[in-house]
Amino acid sequence: MRNDKLRNKTLVWDIGFVTRCKNGETICGDHCVINSDVEKTIVLSDGLGSGVKANILSTLTAKMLARMLEGNVPLDECVTTVAETLPMCKDRKLAYATFTIVETAGQAVTLVQYDNPRAVYIHDGKVQKYGYTAHFIQDKELHESRFQFSAGDMLILFSDGVAEAGRGLTTVSGWPEDEMHDFMERNYTPDCSAQKMAALILSCVQSLDLDVMHDDTTIAVLRLRPRMAANVMIGPPENKDDDLGTMRLFFAKEGKHAVCGGTTAKAVANHLGARVRVLPDTGTEEVPPMSEITGVDLVTEGAVTLQETIRLIELYQKDGLLTLELERRKDGAAKLAKLLCEESTEVNILFGNASNSAMDDTEFSFSHKLQLMQQLQTVLEAAGKRVKISLC
Repeated sequence: MRNDKLRNKTLVWDIGFVTRCKNGETICGDHCVINSDVEKTIVLSDGLGSGVKANILSTLTAKMLARMLEGNVPLDECVTTVAETLPMCKDRKLAYATFTIVETAGQAVTLVQYDNPRAVYIHDGKVQKYGYTAHFIQDKELHESRFQFSAGDMLILFSDGVAEAGRGLTTVSGWPEDEMHDFMERNYTPDCSAQKMAALILSCVQSLDLDVMHDDTTIAVLRLRPRMAANVMIGPPENKDDDLGTMRLFFAKEGKHAVCGGTTAKAVANHLGARVRVLPDTGTEEVPPMSEITGVDLVTEGAVTLQETIRLIELYQKDGLLTLELERRKDGAAKLAKLLCEESTEVNILFGNASNSAMDDTEFSFSHKLQLMQQLQTVLEAAGKRVKISLC
């Protein structure tokens, strides 16, 4: 069952993830394992307390479950093995580590929860109530729920740092569930990425905690979304006679279209019979301004913008909260990074082999652009994107 493909080939899974340590700690007591196969598995574990001991327990729990699931061990057997292994705190009568498991099979989702805050399911833009089947393993009660996802549906998992946000500071006993659900519904849109939703929730938790995290906090979001390709043209074709065929090939591809580089933009504009118009207030000290061509979704400068885009994607990989900064920024590098990381599910790069001898030994040389293109491919693949490169 776990190897079934999505029945609807135009839909893919989108996963967002953010985490923060408790104030004063350098290591997080939560641990989340996310696989990157067509069928997704998410395991979120929360160790009792904080610091090193909590980290060891949550990491062990999450990795044990994920490894068994990846080995096609039946879900019930995985949960039973780990639940029987987890010790209980005799003084507090609590598990030393809690966990939530999500598995997809086609558009079906199985959710197993053990003592973590109840996951939130959003369908048609609204938080939905859902039932569960209780399983008792020794003295531990596990809840199992099943969903049939539609495009746009979200499942939001989180550790108790979210539920307890603001306790004693801005809330009496934590973030009230109805207010939390209202926040999620207000920020949900059909095109809201899983990463953006996760980041928005963490940002609200930070505000409720007055920017002093009083507990380890982790959020993982699963979303079913339409497939969308980003088609990026970097540099004009090597032979000018190939311009027409190259342009037709580029614009025949479904999805959004981005053009990088001034010479490339002029060639595209000529093909479309349009003008290149520089957009005011889109440049910074680091990134040249963007341009606009009717019929193209994004037009940026070349090498400098690509270099900053790669840096932003690397930062995005380290901390998904960066998505909120990308949302605020108006420069070409941020717009391109957002397109590639969040708006697209796959990336097609059309790289022109044209070179300009006058630019040799500069940051605009052909070899430097080729190197940037290869770096871009590497960081995008590390981010889980399928990248196809065609030379022209």
